[in-house]
Amino acid sequence: MATEEQIRNGLQELAKRFGPQVSNIATVKSVNENEATCVLIDEDGQEYVDVRLRPVLTGKQSFLQIPKVGTQVLAVRIEDDDAWMILAHDETEKFLWITPSAKVEVSDKILLEANNQNLLSLMERLFTVISKGYQTNNGPTIQLILTPEFESIKNDFKQLLK
Repeated sequence: MATEEQIRNGLQELAKRFGPQVSNIATVKSVNENEATCVLIDEDGQEYVDVRLRPVLTGKQSFLQIPKVGTQVLAVRIEDDDAWMILAHDETEKFLWITPSAKVEVSDKILLEANNQNLLSLMERLFTVISKGYQTNNGPTIQLILTPEFESIKNDFKQLLK
């Protein structure tokens, strides 16, 4: 008589032979960030198109994680449909979080926006105000002694933020 585990394993093997896969490890061929989809290629060379980067494609972008092209991903089938969705991946190209009043994007730089304000723009305005504070219509009133350091910090913010 077969044990419960043997029966379970036998049913799983039978389902694999006659039913569709429920998960797949594949490689990202391309990404369409605007549509929140990608194309995957599995180990047998089969191509999967329009693989979702999030479960529901409503056009709203509350959270989006963009996998790096060429990286390995775990894709799962959505319900009993032929649609697939990426569940996890090795390398991330970009993260995007959007709320009704804020946006955070992390890629090679960081974008922080909230209530129609952008952090980089605010920092640039701050540096401009600080540097102008050392000048009058007749020229500098007080010399900015740390000009190279000031410019270096200003450039560092531009490297960090979008």
